[in-house]
Amino acid sequence: MGALPRLDRPDAVLRRRRALHRSRPPDAQRAEGEAAYSAYSLWDTYRAFHPLQTLIRPGLTQAFTRDLIRQTQQSPFGPPVWPLQGVETGTMIGWHAVPVLAEARAKGVSADYAAAWAGVKKRSFDWTTPDLDNSVGVQVYDELGYAPADRIFESVSKTLEFAYDDYAGACIADAAGDAAGAARLRRRSGNWRNVFDARLGFARGRLADGRWAEPFAPNGIGHSKKWRDYTESNSWQATFLNQHDIYGLIAAMGGDAAFEAKLDGLFSASSELPADAPPDISGLVGQYAHGNEPSHHVAYMYAWCGAPYKTQAMVRRLLTEMYHDRPDGIIGNDDCGQMSAWYLLSALGFYPVDPVSATYVLGSPLFDRATVRVGGGRTLVVEARGNAPDRPYVRAVTWNGRPWTRSWIAHADLVKGGRLVFDMAAEPNKAFGRAPGDRPARR
Repeated sequence: MGALPRLDRPDAVLRRRRALHRSRPPDAQRAEGEAAYSAYSLWDTYRAFHPLQTLIRPGLTQAFTRDLIRQTQQSPFGPPVWPLQGVETGTMIGWHAVPVLAEARAKGVSADYAAAWAGVKKRSFDWTTPDLDNSVGVQVYDELGYAPADRIFESVSKTLEFAYDDYAGACIADAAGDAAGAARLRRRSGNWRNVFDARLGFARGRLADGRWAEPFAPNGIGHSKKWRDYTESNSWQATFLNQHDIYGLIAAMGGDAAFEAKLDGLFSASSELPADAPPDISGLVGQYAHGNEPSHHVAYMYAWCGAPYKTQAMVRRLLTEMYHDRPDGIIGNDDCGQMSAWYLLSALGFYPVDPVSATYVLGSPLFDRATVRVGGGRTLVVEARGNAPDRPYVRAVTWNGRPWTRSWIAHADLVKGGRLVFDMAAEPNKAFGRAPGDRPARR
C-alpha cells in the first residue's frame, strides 16, 4: 500500500459542495440522438427521487439510465457523481450512479447495463483512475477494508457509502457476466463492519493501525476540531447508514431487541449538536436528521426487527411536522427533488429503503385515497380506510382484495396496478409484520 497523505478539507471546498446542491431536477440536453442530463445530485437522489421516477415515469427512468450508462463509459472518473453543466464535479462521496443503474435493472428497465461495467470496474479496482473528492480513499478502503480516519477525510461515511456502491456494483458485474468482479464487490460490501464498534454500538472512525479514533462522541462529527469523520452527519446518523445488510447490522448490535432499542435511542436522544456541526444536520427528532439525506430511510428500519408499528408512528410524525405549505415548508434543502420524493412516497404509504432490492417497506399513508399511474396504462390505487390525524397505525392491509401480512411489497407487484388498502387505527397492531416471514426479505 502506497503512502497516503492526510486529506484536509478546506472550508472553501465545503462551501462549493453546498453551493452545488441546487433544488432543481436534472437539466435535459441532447447527445448522440438521445437525451443527456446534467445536475444529477446522486448522493441525494438515488434514495427516493430516482425510485419515484421508476414507479411513475418509467420512460424517464429509461432515459436517465441510458444517459448514466453513456456517461459512465465516457467519463475518465467512471460512474457519474454530481455532473453540473456537463462537467463532473465529484461533489459529495461515493459513485451513486451505480445504485441508480442497479435499481433500474432490478425493476426491469431495458438498457445495456453490461456496457457500464468497464467504467464501474475501473472506478472500483483500478487505482490509476483519477480521483475527485468523492472517491479519495478507495484504494486504502480496498486494502484495509475501511477508509482510515487519520488519512481520509469523512472516512466513516466514505466506508459506508463505498460499501453500498459495491453492493450495487456487483449487480452491474452480474449483467456483464463477470462473476469474479461481482464476488469481489459483494465481499467488499461487507466493509461497513470494519467501522462498527460492537462494544459501543456505533459506527466510528478507525485509524490505519486498527485502533479506534479518539475522542469519540455519538453526536460529534470527528476526532479533532478540523477533521470530520462523517459527511454532513454524525455517528448516531451514520450508524444506520446501511441499506443493504440490515440483518447483518442487527446481528452486530446483538439481535432484534437491541436493534429496536438503538433505533428508539436515535429518536429519543438529546438533539444537542457541537458548535462546529454542519448546518445540513437539521430537522432533528432526537439525533435523527430529516433535513439531510443519510437519515431518510431510517424510520422504516423498524420493519427488519418486527416492529413496523413504530415505523408507522414516526413516518406519520415526519410527514406532518417536517413539511408545511409555507415558503420554508421543507425542513432541509430539497436537493434536486429528494426531500420532496421522500414525502410523496411516504404519503402513499411505502418507501424504498434499499432501492436496489426493488422492494418497498410499508409505512403510514397520509391521504384517504390516492391514484397513481404506473405506466403502460396501469393504475395503482392506495386507500387508507378510517384514516385520521390520530389514527396513524396500520391494523391490516389487503392487496387486490386479499389479506397482506408482510411489512413490505415488491415493485413488480405495484407496477402491475391494483388496489392497496390500509385499515388504519388509533392503536398499534403489534402483530402486523412481526413474524420473521413477514419482515423484509434477506438479500
